[in-house]
Order: sequence, then structure tokens, then C-alpha cells
Amino acid sequence: MAGRTATHVDDAAQSKTVATMIREAIERNGYKDVKECARSIKVPYDLFNKVVGGHIPKDTQLIDYARKLDIDSRELVLAAYREKAPEEMKRYFNSIVLLEDHNEVVQELLQLMDALNSDQLEHLLRVARMIHQMPRQHCRQSIALLALYQELNGDLKRHFDGLVQMALHNAPLESMPEFQATVTAAGNERGNRRGRSHA
Repeated sequence: MAGRTATHVDDAAQSKTVATMIREAIERNGYKDVKECARSIKVPYDLFNKVVGGHIPKDTQLIDYARKLDIDSRELVLAAYREKAPEEMKRYFNSIVLLEDHNEVVQELLQLMDALNSDQLEHLLRVARMIHQMPRQHCRQSIALLALYQELNGDLKRHFDGLVQMALHNAPLESMPEFQATVTAAGNERGNRRGRSHA
């Protein structure tokens, strides 16, 4: 794999597709055609030819091609996700620094996007727009609320889900006292468990 250390991709690189990058690498490495290249780097010709024609394979396959063709694997993977991303999200994949500074988070996001169909990607985009428009303080509160939600037991989650549904429909939160009672009971139970563990 090429040992480049640049953190930003120039404008020309940002517009390149996976197919373009691989075709350029084939030419740069002196192969006369796709078939000769596939045979030399020991990859199945049919799949490789599809990729050269515009098909985007899984990340592991892209990284394998990058290693064998001396392409920066980060640039190749980013190009793939840039192609698959909705138009409004493409700019988020235009810099290698994303992978440098936030590697684990970005990789998780990329893997999530790779597993989504077009309807799910559209839903993700709507959520991203909503978050983008929220004040920073609301975002922090929402993240804290989600973290808390993950720790709720089954009963509490069901109560909470019901309250959210009623709030979304502007219905009176009639089950709020029941939810508060359940929260109090859960808190007392945790306190009792801690007391017994210190005894």
C-alpha cells in the first residue's frame, strides 16, 4: 500500500470514483488490460472487471485491491462511501483526516451505512439533518438521554416508550406518575443491592 501521509485529498481526488482509481492504478502499474492485471494480482477476473465497470465491493475487497495495486486504502474506501452516500452527505467523506482523527467512530458509521438500504439511508439522512439543526445543548441532552435509555430495564423502557409516543401525539402524559413510580422503585432496588454488597 502506498505510504502517503497527506491528511487532505485535493479536489481532483475527491471527485474520483473507485473505478477511476483502480483503472488509473492498472495503467500506472503497466498492465495492458484488466484481465492481465487480475491474473497478475491473483483476483477473480469477473468480479474485478465489474469493479472497474463501476460496481462497489465490500471494504475488505477494496483494501485487498489497494494493497495489490499500490493505492492508498483509506482513499479508496472513502471514495466508495462517497459514491454510496446521499448527495448531501458526500462532503463528510472528502477528507482523510476523518479517518485519522475519529477512526473508530467513522469506521462504525461507514459500516452502518454500508449495511443500510436506500430507504434506511434516507431515514438516516433525515435524522442527520434534524441533529444538524438542533442547538448544541439539545444535542448533548439528547445524547445523555439516549445513554440513560440504554440502561433502562424492560418495564422502564416500555413506560418511557409510551410517554414518548404520547408526547409525539401531543397527548396528556397520563402514565407519567406510573413511570415515576417505576423509576423510584428501580432506584430503590439498585440502592438495596449496593447496600447488600457493602454489608
